[in-house]
Amino acid sequence: MQPLSAREKWTYAIGNMPFSVKDAAYVNFVVFYYTQVQGLSGTLAGLAMFIALSWDAISDPIVGSWSDSLRTRWGRRHPLLVAGGFPTALMFLALFAPPGGLGEWGMFAWLLAVSILLRTFLTIYYIPFSAMGAELSTDYDERTVIAKARVTMGWLAGMLLPAIAFTVFFPEQNGVDGRLVAENYWAYGVLSALVAGVTALVCVVGTRTAIPRLPQATAGLVFNWTQPLGDLKLIFRNSNFRISMGATLAFGMCAGVYTTLGLYLGTYFWEFSTEQLAGFIVPTALGTLLAFAVLSRLGRRFDKSTLLAAVSIGLAINMLWFIGARLLGWLPENGHPLIYPMQLVNVGIAVLLIVSLQALSVSLWADILDEQQLATGRRQEGVMFAAGSFVGKATSGAGSLLAGIVIDLSGIAPGAEPGAVSQAVLQSLGWFTLITITVLAMVAFFCFTRLRLSRADHENVMSQLASLDGERG
Repeated sequence: MQPLSAREKWTYAIGNMPFSVKDAAYVNFVVFYYTQVQGLSGTLAGLAMFIALSWDAISDPIVGSWSDSLRTRWGRRHPLLVAGGFPTALMFLALFAPPGGLGEWGMFAWLLAVSILLRTFLTIYYIPFSAMGAELSTDYDERTVIAKARVTMGWLAGMLLPAIAFTVFFPEQNGVDGRLVAENYWAYGVLSALVAGVTALVCVVGTRTAIPRLPQATAGLVFNWTQPLGDLKLIFRNSNFRISMGATLAFGMCAGVYTTLGLYLGTYFWEFSTEQLAGFIVPTALGTLLAFAVLSRLGRRFDKSTLLAAVSIGLAINMLWFIGARLLGWLPENGHPLIYPMQLVNVGIAVLLIVSLQALSVSLWADILDEQQLATGRRQEGVMFAAGSFVGKATSGAGSLLAGIVIDLSGIAPGAEPGAVSQAVLQSLGWFTLITITVLAMVAFFCFTRLRLSRADHENVMSQLASLDGERG
């Protein structure tokens, strides 16, 4: 296959930003906004996240099968990028602008409906986008480069938007913490919509030159509503895929817990100001760049499965040494000059490990696709990435629901100022986060150690596929 131009590679990578805009919103602000600002209970907020993510998970295989079988003059991916990208951008405006006077159940219904619509449109965009990433190259190492570029651009959006928000939209105003002012979130929604819409457009336009080189739908493959289930059954026969889904399940639950509690931990557990939270952009940027450099070096020396197992252990240790130390009383009190620098180091290490894990996972799935094609004779990029997304989202939704219940049980009152929450509440938040993330990281480690798809294995697969193509030709 013809190597990608730098323009195609980076405009494709930029297309990861709409998904990261969604992550930035839900990781940092959505649950906090609806519970602490709008007064929705943590359980109902978590339930809305769970239902929306469950629907999101169900819709992924449908869109994946649809995308794999689509035939148009613009290929099978780009029409869906257009159909999903721009409505996704508009949904960010509604997310942070619920009508007044809704009441608790009305607020719940609004959050649920907007989240379902946003995630549906994003699925229509993101599943074909992810599938296209596996089609752009067949080279073992170039796939890792593409994945690194994609993850890097995603993290760029994921760190810049919250940093801008904490600096510009959420600083203290007239003695009131900006995180507790409803109007500030509308401005953040406008910014999110603009970034998501523009980056989706850049991806569509920038990768259109690659359309003639991308694989077309398998001959005779026609989408129907029963097809997704059959496609899923076929792809789950692959043992390496099943094992990778075990790791995805673990990290999905981990993500649900951490994203729901993230701003609670920063605001109440560590008592960081908005300016300090904005400062996390520095270690996040450094961690992202360092991940790019580290993977470039280590990716050519070690198999992806080995690196993924090492990253999982690293995440567990990273969580243990900091939150664990605070819970056991081994760290100075909040506000001590050492706490914030130590958190910056912790964030940088965490970002380095998470970026590495994401890039390696995306690259690994592309290799599993080749193995699957050799076994079945079908290219199933859309279905495979949809199946991975299905598992991750379903478990993330369960994690969000669990974290929402914990918020209510802990007793954090809506509108509570930092420093006004009891130590017992903070201890429960800390222990819940620590134990959950550590255990799930170890589950992922176990899964990655069972993968059987080395560099040599992939080279053998590609050689056999080339031989089959030669025979057909």
